[in-house]
Amino acid sequence: MTAFLILKYVHILLFVFWLGTDMGTYYSSRFVINPKLTGPQRATALQILLGCELGPRMAMPLIIPTGIHMAILMGIAKVSSLGLGLTWFAGLLWLRLVLSIHFGKDEAKKAKLSKMDFWMRTIIVVFVSAFSIYSLFEPKYLLIPYLAWKLLIVCALILCGLGIRYHLGIFKPAFKKMTVGQDLENSNQVISKKMAACLPYVYGIWIGLLVNAALGLHLIEEGNLNENQNYKRVYSLYK
Repeated sequence: MTAFLILKYVHILLFVFWLGTDMGTYYSSRFVINPKLTGPQRATALQILLGCELGPRMAMPLIIPTGIHMAILMGIAKVSSLGLGLTWFAGLLWLRLVLSIHFGKDEAKKAKLSKMDFWMRTIIVVFVSAFSIYSLFEPKYLLIPYLAWKLLIVCALILCGLGIRYHLGIFKPAFKKMTVGQDLENSNQVISKKMAACLPYVYGIWIGLLVNAALGLHLIEEGNLNENQNYKRVYSLYK
């Protein structure tokens, strides 16, 4: 059970880190769009925002492999060793991309890595969504329905992240102009508009994380505990 407890600990930390730093990102964004602050002050706030944003970016790639691994140990998911290995490989590769983009200095290389990150997210969303929907109708691999719903919600969170990235991609040129005092009125309008456009995605991420936490704690679909005796035994040890 040591491996299970370690995975459970890491999984909970990822949830806390994701939600907590995402709220830090949201709070710092209020200063980024504040036209009463000077350009350097707002640039400093943006650096804080980007630093906080690394939290969700790191948590996202690891939340799926730790969850799947736990489910296998609990007996509520049937995934081969190869399948589990590929899941971890994809998660760790994605994490490496995230860190390379954040800490990289070569802007041209970072742009290429960002495109790779985009396509990796897209592939993961398509594959995991298809796998989860299949499992809802044919519980061959995921034996408890709430696992499929949790994975579908994670896919929705990834898509929300892509929505935020789209709007921030338009936001950055305007912000750069503002910091050097160019076209201030129009730049401030674009900055405020694009940051506001990110808010539905941000709120969607928070709601999705809270729903997934509720599913994980069995505040929802408590009746599913009776569907798998091995799971029921493990759950009774750690609830």
